[in-house]
Amino acid sequence: MSANVVFRPAMPDELPTLWSIRTQAARIQCAGHYPSNTLSTWLAAEPTENFHAYLERGHAIVVELDQQIIGYAVIDVGEHELEALFVAPEHFRRGYGAKLLVRAEQMARDEGIKTLGLSAALNAIDFYRAHGYELLEIDKLAHRSGVMLKRGVMRKSLRDISSVQ
Repeated sequence: MSANVVFRPAMPDELPTLWSIRTQAARIQCAGHYPSNTLSTWLAAEPTENFHAYLERGHAIVVELDQQIIGYAVIDVGEHELEALFVAPEHFRRGYGAKLLVRAEQMARDEGIKTLGLSAALNAIDFYRAHGYELLEIDKLAHRSGVMLKRGVMRKSLRDISSVQ
């Protein structure tokens, strides 16, 4: 990774950029895992009010490369869940997702979360497994866009890393 990489809190006015990254990344990475019409309907959904609130409460972080946002992660503190983690397609497989995940987990720990859950798109299950998440089940979620999405329900215990050293 470049020396010009910065991780920082996401700002509410950055929501259009974050949503664009989500849509681009999911369109590429989820292709082949979901029918194209299902994927198109799902990705056409607008951000929720909750998503706005996560940004306003400081529960989201971005990674910038040369002052351009290239990825982000969001924690739903109330539900103890990783709500989102996406990296722009041109920066896939360079370690940014893993670094974002580490920072999101630390944010969760800082909020007192002991176990972090998430709903993984089918293509992301192996990524989360590689980072210590347990696959509890694969089920179907009735998404607000009206489609049914298979997903991996996952969780990870967030032990205090300072006590492990």
